[in-house]
Amino acid sequence: MPALPIGSVTRTGPAFTLLGSYATSKAGVSTLTRAAARDHIGDGIRINAVSPGASDGPMSYRPGETREERDARITPSIPLGRVGTLDEVAATVLWLACDEAGFAVGHDLVVDGGATA
Repeated sequence: MPALPIGSVTRTGPAFTLLGSYATSKAGVSTLTRAAARDHIGDGIRINAVSPGASDGPMSYRPGETREERDARITPSIPLGRVGTLDEVAATVLWLACDEAGFAVGHDLVVDGGATA
């Protein structure tokens, strides 16, 4: 019998598990958005999603972290060079809801300053 190729994955801490779970849940939201959009566009309902990156809200801070410390930690990973504002995320949601975005259906709009570009 020929030898079968066998692979192995070794994890060394909870970060590996958390990253996989996070990525899977984000993919699920994107897929659910597309499926729901196809199901309901015939009813005149447009369904889209907004996936914000690092934004200036409570979830972007570690316990006890200052704004300067948070910015120093996050900003190097954002090509735009800064953390997004909550107003920018809200403006994206408002745009998707307006008539001018009427042809946008089933889209997961990423608002992350280029981090996933």
